[in-house]
Amino acid sequence: MKIHHVPGSRSCRVLWLLEELGLEYTVEQRSILDGSLRTPEYLALNPLGRVPTIEDQGTSFYESGAIVQSVLERFGEGRLEPSVDAPARGPFLQWCWWGEATLLPPLASINANRFVLREEDRSEKALDVSRRQLARILRVLEAALGDRPFLVEDRFTAADIMVGYGLQLASTVGELDPVSPRLADWLATLAARPAFEKAFAGGFG
Repeated sequence: MKIHHVPGSRSCRVLWLLEELGLEYTVEQRSILDGSLRTPEYLALNPLGRVPTIEDQGTSFYESGAIVQSVLERFGEGRLEPSVDAPARGPFLQWCWWGEATLLPPLASINANRFVLREEDRSEKALDVSRRQLARILRVLEAALGDRPFLVEDRFTAADIMVGYGLQLASTVGELDPVSPRLADWLATLAARPAFEKAFAGGFG
């Protein structure tokens, strides 16, 4: 199993999961700066030139959530997810996709208007709107966590990986509200896991 990876990107979710499950894999490290995501060979695997992409069993596919789900189905053996007939199965799936579909879009806009876009293409208005959206989203997450240690079943699952990645990204770029100690404490709990440390080695970029 080979994972195409850029440090700090969504591919961290895949590495984190693989480490939690103790699976063997190899990493093809790439960069957003050196053109390695735009080579014909890589674009044949992922025509958008993004990560993560996984190669396994003679096939390749991308999208971090899809890779996480596929790995759990093949290798999880019931670990890191509720069973399909468990009451927590629906909330588990909700949080997995919430981490991508709800939490990441305002963060992507913030990063674009702070770091990625050319200066003349950046928008202070879009940045302000995205920050207000992110603040509302994080309040929802804070309320959902309450005093529980993890998002579902009071145990660590892949939902914590999917959402935790976004929280780590927000923290890294200075967008995690400093007056939210509950989220900071939860992120610290996740960051203390050895698999998290390996997944996020190398910083961002």
